[in-house]
Amino acid sequence: MLWRKEPGFVITDIHNEPLSPEAERMLEYLRSRAESMGARGIRERVRVAARELESAVAEVNETEARRRPIADKWTIAEAVDHIAQTQIRAAEELRHLLAGRRPPGPPVYEALRSGAPQWAPWPELVDGLKSANEELIELLASAHESAPAPDAAAVRTVLVVSRALPDGHTAPQIFITDLDWREYALLQRLHLLDHRTQIKNLRAALAG
Repeated sequence: MLWRKEPGFVITDIHNEPLSPEAERMLEYLRSRAESMGARGIRERVRVAARELESAVAEVNETEARRRPIADKWTIAEAVDHIAQTQIRAAEELRHLLAGRRPPGPPVYEALRSGAPQWAPWPELVDGLKSANEELIELLASAHESAPAPDAAAVRTVLVVSRALPDGHTAPQIFITDLDWREYALLQRLHLLDHRTQIKNLRAALAG
């Protein structure tokens, strides 16, 4: 896998810059947690994260979902669509990994969205999110408890981490690596939690 500490191999971001401490910590978290947890534990953590996100979304009404409280940032509807689109693609890739195959095609790119937030009813977007979450959780129920072999199939994955800049601001760092199915599933948990926080922050901005 691309981010294993092989002699002489150094992973860089899409601009060929070294990974930030935040990115290194994310990779170490995925590696260490994947090694210490079985399929049941991973599935439960993904399930809890999905329910937390869905609870945050359930408090949003149609008007709130469409408003853009922060210029140049997503609306809640756009965030929900992004999560649903990403989750359903993640489920497809996970299905290949659990079958011992490297997923075909391009990776799930960051900021993946459809045009649905511009016209689809808000309840339909929420249902799409829940359905995508269920697809991923049900798929994890079929995973074996045994750890993947060292040469197990991996998926090319685009990761985004928020890093601190010298001026005190933060900015995203994007990099690509290979993950096995456990690491990939745990990454989906982080993705769900990140957007749960995003939606709570957007609601706070709307209230303000």
